[in-house]
Amino acid sequence: MSLLEDRYRRWLRLLPASYRAEREEEMVSVFLEGSPDVSDDDGPRPRWSEIASVAVLAVRVRLGGAGHPAPRSLAWGETVRLVALLGLGLQAFLGALAATSTLRAYGMIGTAEPLIAQMAGPTGSPERLAAILGGLAGALWFAPLAALLAGRPRAARALALLALVLEVPGLIQMVLAVLSGLTAFPGLPVFSGLPSFSGLTVFPWSVPAGLLPPLVTVLALWAGFHRDARPVRRSLWLLLPPLAAGAALVALYEAIASPALAAWMWPWLDLPGQLSVLILGAGVAYACVHAYAPDRRTPSWPLALAILAMPVLGVRLAGLNYDVGIGFADETSRIITLAMFGQAAVLLAFAAWSAVLGLRTLPAAPAAPAGSREGPAEG
Repeated sequence: MSLLEDRYRRWLRLLPASYRAEREEEMVSVFLEGSPDVSDDDGPRPRWSEIASVAVLAVRVRLGGAGHPAPRSLAWGETVRLVALLGLGLQAFLGALAATSTLRAYGMIGTAEPLIAQMAGPTGSPERLAAILGGLAGALWFAPLAALLAGRPRAARALALLALVLEVPGLIQMVLAVLSGLTAFPGLPVFSGLPSFSGLTVFPWSVPAGLLPPLVTVLALWAGFHRDARPVRRSLWLLLPPLAAGAALVALYEAIASPALAAWMWPWLDLPGQLSVLILGAGVAYACVHAYAPDRRTPSWPLALAILAMPVLGVRLAGLNYDVGIGFADETSRIITLAMFGQAAVLLAFAAWSAVLGLRTLPAAPAAPAGSREGPAEG
C-alpha cells in the first residue's frame, strides 16, 4: 500500500464502517486516479478539497443521508433538524423581542428612553437610523424560519447565514456600550429597569458569547438539511408564537421591571434567562410526554434540547461574576450572581439528563462489518 493510499484510507475512517464496507475501495481508486505517478518520497497527502468532500459526506451519512441509512443515523438526522427548527424559533422570539424593544426605546411605541435617545444621536441623524436598523435586524430571523416551514431548506440556510452575519454590527455596538459603562440599550430591554448595583458587572465578552445560540442553529440547519433530507412543510401559523411571545415579554417588562423586584428573579429575565426558561419548559413538557405517552417517545426531542441548552449555558457562564461573595458592595448583587450560578447548574443538569434520556432511546447502532476498523482520521 502506498503512503498516499494509506492516508486516504485514514481520512475515510470519518465514514461509518458499514458505508466504508460498500464504497471504500471504489472511493480510494477514484482518489488515486487523480494523483497518478506519485512517489512516497514526495510525502504526498490528500488534497484539502478531497478531505472536505469526505467530511461533508460523513456528516450526510451519519445524519441519515446517502445510501441505505441505519435507523440510528436517521434518528440523529431528525435530532439535528429539530435543533435547527427550534433554534430558529428561539432566534425569531429574540428578534421580535429586540425589535419591539427598539421601537419602544426610540418612542415609536410608548415613551422613549432618554438615555438611549441621547446615546444614539439626534432625531433623523444617520447614527440614530443605524441604531434603529441594528435593533430591528433581529427580526430577520423570521425569514429563514418561514422558508423552513414552507419546505424550502436551501433558502432557509442562506437567509439564516445572512441573519447571523447581520448580528455582528449590533454585537459590536453592545460591546462598545458595555465598555463605556452603558447598561441600557436596545435589544436588551431588561437592563433598562435593572438597578445599578455596584457589585454587579456586565462583562464585555458576555456580549459576543450571545452568538453561540444562533451559530449552533445555523450549523444544525446546514448539516441537518442536506440534499438527501426530505423537505417537510409545516404550517406558517407557527410564526405567530415567537412573534407574540417577544412582544408580550416587552409588555411584561414594563409591568414588573423595577428595583423592587426580587433580586433572584433578574437572572431569569435577561436573554440567557429567557432562553433557559423556554428550553427548561420544553424539557418539562417532553418529560410528561415520555412518562405518560410511551408510544410518543423519541430520541430527537431530548437530544435536541440538550444540544440547545449548551450554547445557552455558555452565554450564561460568559456573563458570570466569578468573585462571588468577594468585593460585593450590597447583598442584592451577591444574590443575583448566586442566582446566575444556580441557573447555570440547572441548565447543566438538564442537559445531562436530556442527553442520557435521548441516548437511551436511540436505536441500536448497526454492527460493524467483520474486519472493519473504526477510529479517528489521522493526517
